[in-house]
Amino acid sequence: MDDAERARLREMMGRFATGVTVVAARHGPLLAGMTANAIASISIDPPLMMASIARKAETHSAIVGSHAFAVSVLSRDQRDLAECFAQPTTADKLKRFCDAAWHEAETGSPILDGAIAYFDCRLTQRHDGGDHTVFMGEIVAGGYREDAEPLIWFGSGYRRLAPERGA
Repeated sequence: MDDAERARLREMMGRFATGVTVVAARHGPLLAGMTANAIASISIDPPLMMASIARKAETHSAIVGSHAFAVSVLSRDQRDLAECFAQPTTADKLKRFCDAAWHEAETGSPILDGAIAYFDCRLTQRHDGGDHTVFMGEIVAGGYREDAEPLIWFGSGYRRLAPERGA
């Protein structure tokens, strides 16, 4: 695939609206997190979540080492966190964890305060996905808020939900 084909593929994939999340894990003292939209609910029974993570990402190493990950679904007011966690990993970013307030539930993985939903997952499987690994996790804890709107990604930009006309 040449560069023009890759650019066209990115544009095509950008036509799929998604929520914006931060996938995070803690391995020992290391807190690693990254903005991700390649996540999905897989099953209700058993409760399974999947996250596709680039192998070169620090978060990938933390998930492999901890056998766990958390997905924080960001609210419209958390765009700054989405942008920070989307930056390449540096020693300073790892040290600061984007200055994000967080807590933990069952696995010890960091869950961002203020997220509209979170899923704390114990790793059950991993699958090759090209330059990514598809991690499957059993949801062992979770929660949500009803008082916030989601941060949406579409067409290479952040968007807002709008009520339907006449609704």
